Formats: sequence, C-alpha cells, structure tokens
Amino acid sequence: MVAVAAAQDIDVLRALASARADKILDATLFGDKGLIEKMAEENNIDIYAFDIVNEPDVKTATHAAVKMAAEGKADVIMKGFVSTSALLKTVLSKEFNLRTQNTLSHVAVLDIPGYHKLLSVTDGGMVVRPDLEQKIQILQNAILVGRALRLNPVKVAVSGTVDGFVEFDKAAADCKELMERIEKNIPEDVTIQGPLTLDAATSKKIAQIKGLTGPVVGDADIYLMHTIEECNIVAKALINFADAVFAGVIVGAKIPVSLVSRTDTVKNKKASVSLACLIAEYYKTHNQIQQGGTK
Repeated sequence: MVAVAAAQDIDVLRALASARADKILDATLFGDKGLIEKMAEENNIDIYAFDIVNEPDVKTATHAAVKMAAEGKADVIMKGFVSTSALLKTVLSKEFNLRTQNTLSHVAVLDIPGYHKLLSVTDGGMVVRPDLEQKIQILQNAILVGRALRLNPVKVAVSGTVDGFVEFDKAAADCKELMERIEKNIPEDVTIQGPLTLDAATSKKIAQIKGLTGPVVGDADIYLMHTIEECNIVAKALINFADAVFAGVIVGAKIPVSLVSRTDTVKNKKASVSLACLIAEYYKTHNQIQQGGTK
C-alpha cells in the first residue's frame, strides 16, 4: 500500500494509475479530493480503485499520509504536490518513530541507454557533506537497494578524481579511509573497488585502455560519490541529455519514500514508486529494517 502525500498532481496520478494497472501497487490518496477527482476526470486517469482521503491542506495531507505509514497501514510514502523538505520533516518527526539509527540517503537508480545494467548513484539528494560514518551508512543503504533488485554480488565503485590514490587528493584520501574502515566487514555478497572515475567504473573498454583491472571496473552496480553536487550533476545530466529513466527513493528510515521532482516525467514517477514498492517488499521478506537500522 502506498500513502500519497498531497496527491493533487496530474503526473503522480498518471503514474499511480499505470502502476496499478500493472498490478504493482494499491494506494490511498491524501489531498484535495475535489481537485484530485477533477484532474483525473479531465485527463482520463482511472483512479476509481484508490481510496481518497479529503485533506485540502497540504501540511495536513502530508501528516495524514505519514501517519498511515507509521501505523503500519502503508508500506511506502510517495511525494505528491508537497515540497521535499516538508515531506521529510514530517517523516523524520519523533511523533511517527520512522527513523532508525541510519542516515537517510537518496538513491537514484538509472536505466541508461548504452549501459548494460541498471546503475545506482548516491547520494544526490540528502547528505550535503557526508563524513565517514555517514558515507558508510549511505553505502549500506545503496547496497540494500541493490539487494532488493536481486543483485548478487552487488558491485560498488567509489568515485575518484582519478583512478587510484593520488597524494593530496581529498576524494582519494576519503576513499582510502572508507576502504580501510570497512575492509574487514564487507559482506560476502558485496564487491567494492575505488577510487574509480565514472568512465572506468562503467566501461570495460576504457578501463582496459587505462590498464585497470579488478572485479568492479566496467561493471559497477553502484557509484558511491564524494559530494551531493557531484551525484546530482551526474544524475541530472544522464536524465536530461542521455534519456536515462530515473527512479529515486529515500532509504534509511523504516519504510522507503518515493521521492521525485515536480518536473519528473510520468515514466520516472512510476519507476520511482515501483522501486519503493520493491524495496518495501524486500523489507518485509527479509525483516530488514529494525529500530537499530539496517542489518
């Protein structure tokens, strides 16, 4: 079940209707019922199977959607016509106890023309300047998404200015510290390598030209980036200039949050909520999210 906060958004309604037609989800829509029904009717969107809770005030609608999830009656929260900051502030409220000990982070899963598999990039939406502990948790969150996508092994590339360690390079130094910190605790189903540039992480041909070897080069599932700006620029460039299909989700809380921009296409909004539903199913079947964070 998806709880939609402020559902009076035409593309959100289209995405939900399409996903339900594909038997991916059911949803409860919180928002201005009259406006939602008018949008659906004028745009020929089939929302008749969805419950609509009339909450014209955006803040109240958001509160009600998050409350539904906190009570265990919804598995996913989806962003509608509400700002990201307002939605996340509500999700993180102590009132709802949806936080774990993990840092919340954004994972963008991209279907990129020319790349032979899905590529997840993180974190381009939550943590501005992650410290080491936060970066480890961002990595854990991304690995969880990889597992939900049934990847085994999950191949992680850690971003770098160049391929390999260079003295006085902050990104390389951070990568080295990260690798040393997690070296003895890397799960059996995870392979990690870095620092790697994006081209080396995703192109075997380029890696070969550079003389690079390793289990991840040219075949990364996850690209763990140094800063939020780096990740955001890469993701937006791939979406806008390479026609990548984008699915964005916030992980690290007890339930996933489907988080998309108001400018995202119907296809991307459908992909995002579908990904969140897949992750929610993984949480259930693997008892993954506990009060103490991810296992």
